Amino acid sequence: MSYKLLSYYEGSDIIAGIMVNERIYKLSDALADASLHSMIQVLEQWKTVRPKLIAFAEKAPSGGLPLAQVKLAAPVPRPPTIYCAGANYTDHVANMARALNQKMEPDPHENGLNPWHFIKSSASVVGTGTSVIATSKKLDWEAELALVVGARARGLTLNNALDCIAAVTNANDFSARDYLQREQLDFRSPFKYDWIGQKSFDGSCPLGPWLTPLDDIDDIQSLPIQLWINGELKQNSNTQNMIFTAAEQLVQLSSRLTLYPGDVILTGTPAGTGAESGNYLKPNDVVTIKIGELGELVNKIE
Repeated sequence: MSYKLLSYYEGSDIIAGIMVNERIYKLSDALADASLHSMIQVLEQWKTVRPKLIAFAEKAPSGGLPLAQVKLAAPVPRPPTIYCAGANYTDHVANMARALNQKMEPDPHENGLNPWHFIKSSASVVGTGTSVIATSKKLDWEAELALVVGARARGLTLNNALDCIAAVTNANDFSARDYLQREQLDFRSPFKYDWIGQKSFDGSCPLGPWLTPLDDIDDIQSLPIQLWINGELKQNSNTQNMIFTAAEQLVQLSSRLTLYPGDVILTGTPAGTGAESGNYLKPNDVVTIKIGELGELVNKIE
């Protein structure tokens, strides 16, 4: 029996839950362990908790809360760190090259390049159903597969990289394109680019609706990834179009720093973003993301 992990509101508190057949059980009750009331605590004990979750899902008792009666939070409400891959889908890179009238760069592997990441603030995370305030006139969307770390990791290899991943979920790397550059500065200045303004504003990192254990995914490099705005399909690709695979990204990140349980890695976005066409989000737009069978992440723009 498969299960999902999620975080939900109980009054003003956010607690961890397990969902089986669209019924939600408090994780601390399901596993008879009062210490497991937050998702970070679950992920910190992932190796020992995982078999217990499987056992509970196979014999889930009657009861629990119907999914429809629960207000979901982001599954990991405050990740320790959020790493985001840039320019990591062949179709997106090709479209951006055309939009900017630039020559298509060769595969980075050919030039000996490694995956490239930036960091979002954990304060930018919101869950499905949460409205995002548009403080930008060029608010862009980016559907991304998010990896959630479940074991401390350093010096990973391609053979063991995915062993540190507990689960995956949908993500939206909202971007304020009009805040990317400080126009007053020379293009050669290392201080020209405003990554906080473009990428780390409140609500810029929706995650959810829940976590799907990596064990339940046949191949994370073969998942359809789609995004709709007001029901109109804008992004329609597959994770097989990543330039650097999820494993390659983990190897690069862990060669420089230690990954910790609860860290989230956004693995890049495919073609179909607003930056490619010059069309951006407006108030009252509804953005929906669906990657494989990971559920739907829905956010409205205000």
